[in-house]
Amino acid sequence: MRNPLDLRLVDADIEPRDEPSTAAAPPSVFARAVSTPPGWPWEQARGALLEARHGAPLPIDQMLLRLKRLTPWSLGQGARFAACYVRATEIETRFEARVEVEDQAVSVTFEPPEAMARRARLSLIAGVAAAGIAALLFVSVAGALLARSEGETQLAAMERDAAAKLRRAETAQRVRRESAALTMAQPGDRVAAPLTDLAWAMAARAPDARIESWSWAHGVSRVEVRGETSPFADPRRGAGREGLVRPGVWSWRIQPEGAGR
Repeated sequence: MRNPLDLRLVDADIEPRDEPSTAAAPPSVFARAVSTPPGWPWEQARGALLEARHGAPLPIDQMLLRLKRLTPWSLGQGARFAACYVRATEIETRFEARVEVEDQAVSVTFEPPEAMARRARLSLIAGVAAAGIAALLFVSVAGALLARSEGETQLAAMERDAAAKLRRAETAQRVRRESAALTMAQPGDRVAAPLTDLAWAMAARAPDARIESWSWAHGVSRVEVRGETSPFADPRRGAGREGLVRPGVWSWRIQPEGAGR
């Protein structure tokens, strides 16, 4: 009769059986060739993309697509592209693959849609920042050019005013010298005649006349006037235009007193 409390010792060193490996298989990449007609490189790339999306093995919203050019661009020649597809659900991290299309090895890289969207957002932010910096630089350069143009305009106006003041000062100084010379002349030099002409020229000057100089020589008074119209508004004494002294400036001869009568 067996004792009910009889127990057997179990060997604790027995190792458990190895479980079969369940490592995930790499994503499957499907590749095919796409042809495009002759055209510019960007036109061929756009045509290849449309053809690859249209010929996808599954609905394109379930696939990730990469295009690789197989033939170099040549004027008047068609192009060949490699269209590589992979299921979007199989890509959880960055995945690189090497496939063969028409006896050419092609390396492609796939990334999860979230990473692509994040990179697109970063690219958009970088583009907006670059555009903002470019706009700021453009505004700064435009402002500097505008300020320089305004400064040059003001400087030119100041130079013109200074030149006009210098001409007036030289004219006044010349008149003073001539008046002093007339005052110091001998009584027989007929001092009264040029003084009378000068007084008449000053009194008869038209409001808009621009007389630049007055001179008297050999019994004749002359004025240099800017413009072609007569500088005098007194009809009782005439003045005749003689000729062009310099661009825009004419010489006028004042008729001796009493010549008009």
